[in-house]
Amino acid sequence: MRDYAKKYSSLVGNRQRVSGKRGGGSDRERFFRVIGVVTVVAMLLGVASSLWFGVALRDGLGKLDKGKQERTELSTANVALSAEKDAMLQQEKIEAAAGGLGLFPPTEKQMRRP
Repeated sequence: MRDYAKKYSSLVGNRQRVSGKRGGGSDRERFFRVIGVVTVVAMLLGVASSLWFGVALRDGLGKLDKGKQERTELSTANVALSAEKDAMLQQEKIEAAAGGLGLFPPTEKQMRRP
């Protein structure tokens, strides 16, 4: 009987042929890997920037609300101070305070006009 194993074997000489992918892959596979990496990095940057903008927006809205509250308080204080100023600028009050300090209005001889 004949041995046909050597004729149809994948051995050539003493070395076996190994079929498979090359180590680095083809140019097309490398191109798609680069595209995939760029896509993933862009997506991660988009998510990170969205989170950062959300935090910044929330912080800005908080500052805006605090500013509105301060504005309301300051406008109330301004109204009260304006009323107090008007009360202090009344002629009778000024004359009474000046009399309490020992001041008196000038006479006609004391006034000089240029």
